[in-house]
Amino acid sequence: MRSVLGYALPADAAGWAALALAAIVLLLQPLASKWLTRVSLRSWVAACAALAAGLSAFWIWHYLRGGPRIVDATSYWLEARAMSHGMLTWPVQDPTASFRGRFLLMQDSSPASVGVIFPPGFPAVLAVGFLAGAPMAIGPLIAAALVVATAALAKQVTASSDVAKLAALVSALSACLRYHTSDTMSHGLAALCLAGALWFGTRAAAASDQRSRLLAWAGCGLSAGWLLATRPVSFGALAIVGALALATALRSPDFRKSASLWSPAALIIGGALPAALLAVHQHALTGHWLASSQAAYYLASDGPPGCFRYGFGRGIGCLVEHEPYVSSVLPEGYGLRSALITTGRRLHLHLSDVANAEPIALLVIAGAWLGRTSPWVRLLTACPIALLVAYVPFYFDGSYPGGGARLIIDAIAAEHVLIAIALHAWAQRSKLQALGMSRALGTIAAVMLAGFALRASHQHALLRDRDGGKPLYEPALVAASTPGTGLLFVGNDHAFNLAYDPSVRDASKGRWVARARGDDRDRLLWERLGRPAAWRFHMDPWSRPPTDARIDRWAPTSQQAGIWLFEAEAEWPPLAQNGGYAVPTWLSPGSCVSSGVALALVRTGEEPACVTVEVPWPSPQAWDVRLALVVDGTVSVQAWLQAGGGRQGWTLPESIDPVAWPGSARSPEGRWCIGLPALRVNAGEKSGQITVCSRQRWIALDAVRLTIPTPQYH
Repeated sequence: MRSVLGYALPADAAGWAALALAAIVLLLQPLASKWLTRVSLRSWVAACAALAAGLSAFWIWHYLRGGPRIVDATSYWLEARAMSHGMLTWPVQDPTASFRGRFLLMQDSSPASVGVIFPPGFPAVLAVGFLAGAPMAIGPLIAAALVVATAALAKQVTASSDVAKLAALVSALSACLRYHTSDTMSHGLAALCLAGALWFGTRAAAASDQRSRLLAWAGCGLSAGWLLATRPVSFGALAIVGALALATALRSPDFRKSASLWSPAALIIGGALPAALLAVHQHALTGHWLASSQAAYYLASDGPPGCFRYGFGRGIGCLVEHEPYVSSVLPEGYGLRSALITTGRRLHLHLSDVANAEPIALLVIAGAWLGRTSPWVRLLTACPIALLVAYVPFYFDGSYPGGGARLIIDAIAAEHVLIAIALHAWAQRSKLQALGMSRALGTIAAVMLAGFALRASHQHALLRDRDGGKPLYEPALVAASTPGTGLLFVGNDHAFNLAYDPSVRDASKGRWVARARGDDRDRLLWERLGRPAAWRFHMDPWSRPPTDARIDRWAPTSQQAGIWLFEAEAEWPPLAQNGGYAVPTWLSPGSCVSSGVALALVRTGEEPACVTVEVPWPSPQAWDVRLALVVDGTVSVQAWLQAGGGRQGWTLPESIDPVAWPGSARSPEGRWCIGLPALRVNAGEKSGQITVCSRQRWIALDAVRLTIPTPQYH
């Protein structure tokens, strides 16, 4: 479909319906002018809130196809489900690779435990939906609440019911908000928290009695604190704006006269609970109260070391999670040029996020200019600017179809109020003010609907069609094909996050979900669970050709007695890494690598690169352990195994020449597969750990093979 500057005919039926509705609104607007003037603010806001909730529910059905879509959303889903059971982390058994994966951080405890790395503010709210049996209803409820908060903020700032009506309508028709209040992402809640903090703060400053003022400050603290527990960087932007507003207010004698020491106390008390929740969550995942679980995760799963940090310099930009973006925008590190590119991308996308099409965003600037004499309008203007600046030191733009510039939409309620101020000023210019207000409401509704049809609908259609066009786990299919107990293997992070229930600890009483690793980990887990009935959920939209969802009975393939093979790539994220990073790497077809995939170890510094992976013991006895590696040429390798409370190392020459190495084989791409000699160990109950270190730029772990030692007769 041809487009002009990103605008084209509607992408789907929803877009065409929006375009037709825009035309109808323009035609009927003159007839509705008298009716619109009679509608009370409360009724209007309630209608807009219902519209927003209904549209968000429509987004779930039409664009999401019934459930969370992107992997971040599925991770929030898993975290919320765990929190509904009172868990921030949960225990997992050996082999832990059956339960580890993307955005999960494992604790080296006994038993080992894992948890989702994202801040707990939104999952705590989503957990209420799990407790009520309707988690997907939380988004539409947030959508309705955000309309109310936006209208209340507009009324508080401008004292105009007409401005509040306009702000409520703009919020309800924002397609970007419809996505962020349908998929299980945190930005809808963050926008609600920021709007609530602004409303409570302005209300507290204007309150005439001490009780109302203290309650408002407590509400401001609770909203700001929940924003901290949801998106800490967005809270930082709000804190800066709040501090500037307070500094300005202190110049006023009236404000100083009404201020009391109880106000900051109420603010702190209001924010204490969500702040404590964040601290407890971080401690549960990292063992430290003020550590970042996300930074800890990327340190263990990505590279170069320290790639995921807030700031500027070389080494910023994670090559496993964000390699295409890092290579194109910040190949030499995150500096001024790459910061300008990243921020420019966010700002460009955000122009259409605000009200469905870029030209409408100009009304934000108009509203800020028209209300520049009001300290509260200046406060609203500062919020999106502060948010944009706050994310400048973060290297990744974080954008995707439908989600837009998601890192800077948290202040979108303030922008909607500014748009409403500009529209109201235009309405005031009419000699017949009622007609002017009717024209403003009808025009913004028609323009936003047309903007969605001709601009935003294309991005939301891309979101709908990505990854096979539907959620990567279908609970209805699983429920129809399995009895609700036993073992279910799934094949990707999305499916695992959506299917796994941390509260299930007995496969005979519930459905135990694990990752299908395609090696003997699956068989080992099945045996340790008592050999329950097992199924495999297949769905891979990225395969060629894509596979539709189906359920098959699972049974272990015939294996030679006493031999266990564990693929190394299943160990990502590894237990530990330093001096470089580990990443699953696909090698050419026909490779000597056992599965065609290996766990590559890439050295990034002067020190040797090391990676530690798990070796699950099938039973506590003596085992011969063999480690298969993939190398580019002559290498220097050190490797050792921690087992049964002791450490044993492989005896290896200072350098290994794969050409002369016994049993080596060359792969089609010119790399060499070599096997380290057997290392005999006495296994204990707990899994062992293999650490491999190398000074080579690239080396890969292929697989670990365990065999029962052959008895020696004399």
